[in-house]
Amino acid sequence: MLRLFTPVAIVCDHTMVDDASALRGMLESFRLRVDFYHFLQKPQVFDFFAQPNNYAYTIIICHGTGETAEDMNLRFEVVDQESGDYDSPEGWDSVTIELTPTKIAEHLQNRGGTLISIACGSGRKPLAHAFLKSGYQTYIAPTETFVNAGSALVFVVNLFYYLMAEDRDYATTIYTEKEAVEKASQLDPDFCYGTKLFRYYTTKENT
Repeated sequence: MLRLFTPVAIVCDHTMVDDASALRGMLESFRLRVDFYHFLQKPQVFDFFAQPNNYAYTIIICHGTGETAEDMNLRFEVVDQESGDYDSPEGWDSVTIELTPTKIAEHLQNRGGTLISIACGSGRKPLAHAFLKSGYQTYIAPTETFVNAGSALVFVVNLFYYLMAEDRDYATTIYTEKEAVEKASQLDPDFCYGTKLFRYYTTKENT
C-alpha cells in the first residue's frame, strides 16, 4: 500500500520522454512525490544506480531488446564524450547503454524497494533475477519481446491506482502489491501485447 507523497522515481532517455512525462503527470495527480530523471549522458545512467536508493518505487521507461539470456537488455540512448573531457563542447557522440544481466550485476548494488520496467522483454527471468540480486525487493515488467507502449502506461497507472486504494476517500478494499499487479494486468486480457504481459517477481517467493 502507498501513502500520499511517497517518493517515486521515473527514469527515461530521450526516446521515451513523452511517455515518461505523461506518467509523471498521472502519478503526481495521485499526490505521489515524483522525481524525474531524463538521462542525456552516459555517466548519468550509472550515477543514478550507484546512488543510495531513496525510493519506494523506481520506474524505468525505455526500450528493450535481445533474445538470449546473455544479450537481453534494457536500452538507454544517450551521448558520451570519447575523450572523457565532459567539459568539452566537442567530441560528443550518440551511444547505446545496454543493461544486460551481466552489467546489472556489475553496476547495480544496494538497491531497494520495487522496480518497474516497461521495456519490451524486460520481464524475462535473467533480467528479473539480476535486478532482484542487486537489492530490489520486487520487480515488475513485461515478459514478451514486444509490449504496446500505451498498454504499458495503462498498466502502470492502474497499478498505482490500486496500490493507493487505502488512501482514497471511502475506499472499502485494500490491495497488496501482488494483488495490485494482478488487477492491473487483467485490464485488457484479450490483447496479446497488452497489460497481461506484466509479471511480478519478488525475493520472498520462488521465482
